[in-house]
Formats: sequence, structure tokens, C-alpha cells
Amino acid sequence: MAIRTDAKQTGRRLSQAAFLLLFFVLLVKTDYDGRNELAYPVKIFLDADLLVFATSLLSAHKLPAGLFLALIFLPVTALFGRAFCGWVCPFGTLHHAVSFAGKPSDPERGVKTAGSRWKFLTLLFFAGAALFGLQAAGLLDPLSFLIRSLSLSVLPAVNAMLRGFLDWGYALPSRPVSDLFDGAYTFLRAHFLSFYPARYQQTFLFFLLFTGILALNRYRTRFFCRFVCPLGGLLGLLSRLGLLRLSMNDKCTQCMKCRNACAGGAGPHTVENWSPSECVTCFNCSAVCPEGALEWKFAVARGTRDRVDTGRRAVLAAVSFGAASAWVLKTTPAAARPDPALVRPPGSRREDDFLSRCVRCGECMKVCITGGLQPTLLEAGIEGMWTPVLVSRIGYCEYNCTLCGQVCPTSAIRKLTGDQKRKTVIGLAFVDPSRCIPFAQGTPCIVCEEHCPTPRKAIVFREQPGKGGAPVKVPVVDTELCIGCGICENKCPVADLAGIRVTSVGETRNPGNRLKLPASPYG
Repeated sequence: MAIRTDAKQTGRRLSQAAFLLLFFVLLVKTDYDGRNELAYPVKIFLDADLLVFATSLLSAHKLPAGLFLALIFLPVTALFGRAFCGWVCPFGTLHHAVSFAGKPSDPERGVKTAGSRWKFLTLLFFAGAALFGLQAAGLLDPLSFLIRSLSLSVLPAVNAMLRGFLDWGYALPSRPVSDLFDGAYTFLRAHFLSFYPARYQQTFLFFLLFTGILALNRYRTRFFCRFVCPLGGLLGLLSRLGLLRLSMNDKCTQCMKCRNACAGGAGPHTVENWSPSECVTCFNCSAVCPEGALEWKFAVARGTRDRVDTGRRAVLAAVSFGAASAWVLKTTPAAARPDPALVRPPGSRREDDFLSRCVRCGECMKVCITGGLQPTLLEAGIEGMWTPVLVSRIGYCEYNCTLCGQVCPTSAIRKLTGDQKRKTVIGLAFVDPSRCIPFAQGTPCIVCEEHCPTPRKAIVFREQPGKGGAPVKVPVVDTELCIGCGICENKCPVADLAGIRVTSVGETRNPGNRLKLPASPYG
């Protein structure tokens, strides 16, 4: 049965535009809006990510309940091949747009090259690591990569520029003009601007990676999709036996227009070598054919010639390297002893379980009301790179907020109720007498106690002699009441290194990370 091609390109472009717009709307709306509930977080795209589903299943050894939407794309891929890449994936749409903008020359456009096998080897590396408990696929998963890049670099920059421009306009002496800017701010604050002007560590690194990957599309069409994307590799493997097949009749004049229009390096100009594992079902080839020589038909694949060309040795090496990497990383100091600076969000699972689930998407950091959740670099070891950590000097954990658990797509951070969250300990505050103003200077200061949010204050005072012998109150942390929220460190008036700081000791998720008090010599 032949498929009509009248409006195939229009349909694909409308689909790409619709899903890209939906993605951006959900991404912007994945933010605090005055309520402690998020109705439509952008994690719905990750819920539909078959790579996240498969690697989470391998690494956590449990069915990822929140990701079953991804299973919809099994029959879709069996019918239409890599339609997700060509019709749905927002990152793929950006690659497609950059690749074809101005139609830059690409001598290998439409040609399957040896480099196409690297995405399959990347997939196998991540699968090998996942088998032994390391969820690393999120580093290159296209949806995780896009959400992380936009949330932690592009959107904060756009927010900062808009806020600066609106502040400038509001300060203009002309009242009608300043009123116009004030109205614009009110509108944008309700629909676009983030609740908190967040600042993230490594933001320029994320920006360079994002723009660099997009720039490579000017060198090779859909570079990331063809040579890097592990999700594309997984869908490509499933597509080899797909039912939608390309056929060619005897009208072909070998004009090569189909090859020059191909978005995936699938080789449509020689149908006997057409590669469904590379085809992103863009329908460009049949749309540009002046003779109508190409047709799409549903047919059972028989003896497919679509070779992945990875080789058995390369397959074994990729899986083995991934597995070995997971085991080697388990021997690092970060895996053996808790890092005092590694304060995870409330609801985070035990560290090994957390790392077997977290896909580094950055959604939890984006919704953090105070901007305190930051991406790690090496604080959690290489295996924990770009996972969330609370940096109290930047922002604290809001006492009643549960948003981070709501947006986590893999339950690396469990969704907590308000009562559960308020009872969850993520660390413990310690007073540094050499930095604390009452201790070191003998001058009264009660900022940390004032901001402590627990019903019974976790910071209390005791008197000791101050300047000139006058008594001064010094803060003492009640270890039974402190939950490690970090607001005391965040609000400490000592500007550089706070006089009270939070470490991960005492965290609920890790029974082994506890204060080990010496036994009393008096029994």
C-alpha cells in the first residue's frame, strides 16, 4: 500500500513546530508560580523518552513507573521508523532547522558514513554502565541535554536581559513610557519570567556545549542525530525492521536531489542501500523528487540490508568499557565516603540508588525557589557530574517546598508530601567560632536564629563573655531539630565564608552518615 505524499513535508513541519512550542511552554511553566503544585512540568517529554526508560530499567533494576509513556513509541517506531526523531524530538527540530537554514553545502548530506556507528557504540557504552548501576545516559540523551542546557544557561540569560531592559525602561523619566514597561513586566512575570533570577555554576560551560553542538550542524547535517545521539541509536536499531519502507520505480534519473535533501544520511538515492536506521522519516526525499520515482509503502522487511557496521569487537568493547567504567567509579573516594558538601535535595534516594536513576536533566534545579540547587562538577565524583547539590550560600531549601520531587522523571528524588518534607533531614548546620560574629567578635548577632524555620528553633543561644566582659549570646545548633535547610548559612551576614555552614552529615537518606560522638569517659 503506497502512502500519499501530498502534504508530507507540511505535516512534518507542523508536527515539529507544535512539539517544539509545547516543549518551550512546558519548560517555561516548570517554575514556581506561587503554588506548591506543578500541573504540567516539562518532564512529560522525558516520560516519553525510550532511552531514559531502558537505561533506568537496567540501572535501577526496577520498572520506572513514571516512564511508561515511552512505551508508546515502540509501536510507533515499529510502524514508522525514527519518526520520533523527525517529527517529535524538540532537539532534533533545532538540529534540523540549523542544518537546513540557508541550505549550507554538505558533501555527505544523505550519505551513510562510517561515523554513523558511533551513536550505537555510545548507546552500548551507556547500556553497559547502566547494567552495573550507573545512569550516565542523561549526559547525552537529547531531551535531558536540551532541558539542562536551556534551564541552566539560556533561560537564565534571557531572564537577566529582560529584567535589565525592563528595569531600564521603568526608570525612564517619561511616565507613560515607564508605565508601559511596568505593564510589560507584569505580563512577562505572569507568563515567562522565572520566580527567582537564578544563577547557576558552570552556566557558560553548558552554553558552550549547547551552541557548539548546534554549530556542528553547519558542518554535517543533523550532526548530533547522525553521529552522537544514543536515543537515535536505540530507535535506529528498532527501525531496521520497521514496516514503512522506501521504494523506487524506473522513473529515477539519478539527479541526486533526494540525497541532497536527506536529513539523516539514509542514502535514499540507492534504494537497495537505503538505511532505515539512519532515516528520520522526514519525507524530504520523495518531496523533492521531480520524477515521482520514490514512494513510501507499508511492507514487511525481508532480509534487510541495513547494516549497523559496528562489528562484534566494537560492540563488546563498548559494553565492556561502560561496565568497567561503572565498577572503576565505584572505587573512587566519592563512592566510599560521603562528601560534606554533597547536600542532596530532600527526598533524594541513597547515593548509589540516586546515581542509578538521575538523568541530569536539571529540572529540579530549575524549579528550586531560591536557586540553591546547583549542578555538581566533581563534588560527587565523575559518576555524579551535573547531578543536583544544595549550595546554601547561593540559596536555601525552602521549608514548605516539594517541587523538586514533583518534576523528577525517574524518582531519583521522591515526591514528598509537605509533612514528609519538613521531617526530612538533608544535613546539619555547624557553627564556626572563628567566623561567627558573636564568637569571634563578641558582638551580638541573631540572624541565623531569626531565620530558622523549624517550629522549635534548631538554633538556640547561650551566654558567654563578650567585649568588655559584657555577656553576649552565641548560637548553638540543636542536632535533634536541625534539618539542614541551609537558610542560616544563606542569611549569615559574614559575606564570604559564613559563620555557620551546613554539611551532609545526619542526612535521612544515608544511615551511615551520622555524627559519631565519642563515648563519655564517665560511662
